[in-house]
Amino acid sequence: MLNTVFYFILNMSITSSFVIAALLIIRQIRPLPRRVIYPLWALAFFRLVTPFALSTSLSLFNFTGGLVKRLITVETVSHGTVPVPVSERIWAMNLIGAAEEYAPVEYKTEALRQVFTTAAVIWAGAAAAMFITVFILYVLTGKELKKAVQIEGGIYRSDIISSPVSAGLIHTRIVLPATLDPAGAEGKMVLAHENVHKHRSDNLWRLFGVCITCIYWFNPFVWVMMKSFFTDMEQSCDEAVIKKYNAEERKIYAETLLRFAEEKRLFVSAAFGRSGVKLRIVNVLNYKKLTVIGAVSSSLFLLAAAAALVTNPQLRG
Repeated sequence: MLNTVFYFILNMSITSSFVIAALLIIRQIRPLPRRVIYPLWALAFFRLVTPFALSTSLSLFNFTGGLVKRLITVETVSHGTVPVPVSERIWAMNLIGAAEEYAPVEYKTEALRQVFTTAAVIWAGAAAAMFITVFILYVLTGKELKKAVQIEGGIYRSDIISSPVSAGLIHTRIVLPATLDPAGAEGKMVLAHENVHKHRSDNLWRLFGVCITCIYWFNPFVWVMMKSFFTDMEQSCDEAVIKKYNAEERKIYAETLLRFAEEKRLFVSAAFGRSGVKLRIVNVLNYKKLTVIGAVSSSLFLLAAAAALVTNPQLRG
């Protein structure tokens, strides 16, 4: 069983690496705002959690030559026990080519079986250790933030943090440092930022990303992806807030970012001063509202990227 899981994890890891690389290139396109880039990371997450996808002529993997060794049907893996609509167009890609059968995996040679069995044990042990570490850090963070004192509604104040944070996964609380007045100009900007995190359930996405990293700890592309994902999360949040501000207000917002740049790091919590403050300040000061043409173009680009990155190649021959 562990062998089979690891084999599919490894295939998904290779697949997602191409998707992540494509997204890292796309995010270098300066005219694209972060609020357009941020949702695109869902395509990488999809590739990292499911081996199956629709096969289309638009797929990026139609242009990767012989990289895809075989397309595996749902029936092959489930032995026909899982009915899937239009299953003839839903496949899993096999990019390793070391297996003869897939449920469970049977390797082509005994040497391959031994290599993959050992690798699967190492992978599972390291992933388990990382999950345990994540759990401990999450519990410690929760205990630390429980000391916060409620001001009103879901807004709290704490003496032990130096930067505002959004804490909690379902019932999110906004925790402010004792030095920040929520009724002041800076306080209102901070609350607007944290409320965007709250309404988008960004802490859930943050935890999901951390869990993905625990599973794919061996893939450097995933680590780079998570760093970029967290940065884009914060920049897209900034853009959602400052779109209502004039140039002077954006300057105050940038100064507030700089003030809270040195924050007390808390685990699985979106923090106002976290993630690439220098880039965020530049993004805020250079912010331009999307025109109607820009919005339409960005939407079409999103659809085209999704079609190319989230689908599998067509069956040849």
